[in-house]
Amino acid sequence: MSYFNEKIAVIGIGIIAPDASNKEEFWNNILSKRNCISEVPNDRWDSSLYYNSDPKAKDKTYSKIGGFIKNFNFDPLKYRIPPVTASQIGRLQQLTIEATKMALDDAGYTPDKWNSERVGVVIANAMGAMRKEFTDLRVYKFFNEDILSKTQVFKSLSAKQQKELIEEYERFIDEYILNITEDTMPGELANVTSGRIANVFNFKGPNLILDAACASSLAALDYAVMALRTGKVDVVICGGADEMMSPAAYVKFCKIGALSANGSFPFDKRADGFVMGEAVAIYVLKRVSDAVRDGDKIYAVINSVGSSRDGKGKGITAPNPKGQKLAIENAFKEVDYGPGEVDWVECHGTATRVGDATECEVLKEIFQPHLNLRKLKIGSVKSNVGHAKAAAGAVSIVKAALSLYHKILPPSANFEFPNPNIDFNIVEVITQPTEWKKDGIRRVNVSSFGFGGTNFHATLEEYVEGKSKYVVNSAFEKIQLRENVKELSMKDNINIIEDKKASFSLLQGETFTLTAKNEKELLNKIDELKNIVSQLPDPYPQTIISVDLNSKAQEEIGISIVSKSPKD
Repeated sequence: MSYFNEKIAVIGIGIIAPDASNKEEFWNNILSKRNCISEVPNDRWDSSLYYNSDPKAKDKTYSKIGGFIKNFNFDPLKYRIPPVTASQIGRLQQLTIEATKMALDDAGYTPDKWNSERVGVVIANAMGAMRKEFTDLRVYKFFNEDILSKTQVFKSLSAKQQKELIEEYERFIDEYILNITEDTMPGELANVTSGRIANVFNFKGPNLILDAACASSLAALDYAVMALRTGKVDVVICGGADEMMSPAAYVKFCKIGALSANGSFPFDKRADGFVMGEAVAIYVLKRVSDAVRDGDKIYAVINSVGSSRDGKGKGITAPNPKGQKLAIENAFKEVDYGPGEVDWVECHGTATRVGDATECEVLKEIFQPHLNLRKLKIGSVKSNVGHAKAAAGAVSIVKAALSLYHKILPPSANFEFPNPNIDFNIVEVITQPTEWKKDGIRRVNVSSFGFGGTNFHATLEEYVEGKSKYVVNSAFEKIQLRENVKELSMKDNINIIEDKKASFSLLQGETFTLTAKNEKELLNKIDELKNIVSQLPDPYPQTIISVDLNSKAQEEIGISIVSKSPKD
């Protein structure tokens, strides 16, 4: 069954972020503009080994700050995971299991509540588990020993000293690095993260990891929305997970000049690069009609996800305004309102001066004609927790959803000195938590742009009981309808150009049969039919729609409607 234009509800949220072990702490940190950036904790890696303030220092990082999750503890027995197996499950998977449990609890999940075969798991990750880099060192010890054996100093040692040196080196490796067993690879591979969730919670629907670099989370959301709308699944556990904060990641980003050594300052003239962060943000998604039927709490409604690729630009990592604009335009093609209805945008906002200015210039181009003298409000959660890379979009979605649910415009932190390259006559950074007053539907959009030129833009709105629509009537549907008509006329030799000798007005009436599992679902289908038929000129050969409807398998309840024309 297809729900091609159904809105998608966020019914449960779980998040673990810097200085936040749950969504309540995360939201409080947002409202209080808490700066969750710190120096590398001692239990991660020794910055004295890898740090050098000189950006040109070979194989060194000039930054040693980040958004780190601290004091995280994982109890495997709670999930009936054997201790031997649990010791090999990497922190990335542990964090994701915990955040998923929070989201499921928040959604009121019990094992008998959903059909497990209709539950999918789609998690975003790009760089894998941090621990893999260290377990790999166990294997590469033989490479290091080979290098060592070729040095003149090693050759000058006696055979006994050489043996003792190698043995001592291997003892240190054994002491500091976990043994490699049959559970090691499944415990640290990125592509097993979603599988671990499905395994722990016994979900049997589509199960995958999506990687679109820093846009991975919205890529995962895009797939989740499509899976729900095509009827492939009824529930999706979706979000992003990223804990890659290794020395190698720092060094490599520093060689691009991408990191800041000072802090995260989106839209500020102090912005000199992004600050790496780690986070796991998970949300439970259902079609709005299903969520309403089941009495679920609805944090927010997702209307569309627009995507694009930059194409050939100045460089593969350089921000491209054309690509960003295309993603936003594609998102609006799938909704029945324009940019003027959006109150604020949660930006990609990485705190690079050029990147922030480019993003704001694109927003100006799209939103300015619709603002009616008001400014577009903007923010970036990266000002609080840093750039969570593959999980960044998921963290932004959680921030936006909580903002809609609590009806508060959330502030962006660390904004004091406006970036001179941004036109603040058009955009306005939210600097204080403000009651979100509006007569109509509250709406927010979220941007996420990936390293390598991938762009995503999501449109969200609040759910208002008794008033919110379950479907979105989009410009895309009108185009799709015209394409379907064209396709049918070619296939069935139906000439949709009116013949004056046999005008459409002389056509006999048509019967439209709709069936569903329950009354609410039937009403939704009637609304969908009404939306489609209302786009047809009058008179018109309705058979191109009725034949397809009448051929579908019948369900529990139904209705037949006879009409002489679309208007009738």
